[in-house]
Amino acid sequence: MGCVVNGPGESRHADIGISLPGSGEHPVAPVYEDGEKTVTLRGDDIAAQFLARVENYIQNRFTDN
Repeated sequence: MGCVVNGPGESRHADIGISLPGSGEHPVAPVYEDGEKTVTLRGDDIAAQFLARVENYIQNRFTDN
C-alpha cells in the first residue's frame, strides 16, 4: 500500500494492505486486514509471506468454503 509513513493509514482503508520498509531499512512490514493490523512480516521473503496471506484472505472472504 505504501511506505512506512503513509502505508499504515492507507492500509486501514483496504481489504488487505501492507506497509513496506524503505531502502536500507530493516525487512519488517506490518499487514492490515479489514482495517486492523493482523501481523508483522519479517525477513527477506516478505513478498512471498504477503502473497500467501493474500491468497488465504481471498479464499476465506470471497469463496464458498
